[in-house]
Amino acid sequence: MNKKISILSILLLAMQFAFAQNNTKEVPKLFQPSVLIELFSSEGCSSCPYADEFLKEVVQISDSSHTPVYVIDYHVVIWNRSGWVDPFSDSAFSLRQQEYLYRKKINTLYTPMVFVNGGDKEFAGGDKRSIGKAIQELLTQPSKHFLRTGITKVKEEDSLLVAYQIWGNVDSCDLKVAFIQKEINNMVTGGENKDMILHHHNVVRGLFSKPLTGAEGYMKIPVDQKLNLDNYRVVVFIQHQGTWKVLAADQMTFKP
Repeated sequence: MNKKISILSILLLAMQFAFAQNNTKEVPKLFQPSVLIELFSSEGCSSCPYADEFLKEVVQISDSSHTPVYVIDYHVVIWNRSGWVDPFSDSAFSLRQQEYLYRKKINTLYTPMVFVNGGDKEFAGGDKRSIGKAIQELLTQPSKHFLRTGITKVKEEDSLLVAYQIWGNVDSCDLKVAFIQKEINNMVTGGENKDMILHHHNVVRGLFSKPLTGAEGYMKIPVDQKLNLDNYRVVVFIQHQGTWKVLAADQMTFKP
């Protein structure tokens, strides 16, 4: 059997099973789970294009099946001295990756690296089988938290207003808002991927955070008013300040 088809089949079956299960069972104070996949990558890393393609497949499956599995890709600066400066990289994303390693007691920093719902184990970005299994397990476990969001432009301001409502305990939690670009194609002229056109998906262009003090509210994020939002999404998630576990996530896509 084709390995690629096998992994995609596992993902799709897990998503369909979780959706059916959570729409037929009435479990008090438990909700349909969501899964956030955080990828740390770089245009200067020769292994990252493979991870990019795999996670593109996950995005396509989750979008087409309307299943709450969300992918976000942070470009880090680790490879910027290796012959190519990644134009989408940000030192703040490198700090986030380093903080994950510190909190999870992981000794080796590398790309492409993936965390699923802020779990205690990291995955290599191209490890389809392990990431697929993690998604499957999380989708079949009802969650103690649920998040719903809405978004609107702020009139005559370079900003968007994100509204949120949360079910579940939000003590010691942060609300994170990732402004992401859905598709980027870029020609690389140096480093390990020299002369390649790289295809990126759900690239984080800004990450914003605030401590949660209640179950509902608003958060304003800066976004250029002139930007065409057709190629952008917003992913919102709840992260525990101590464990860094991601408790719930939601995604919004702008309509053309």
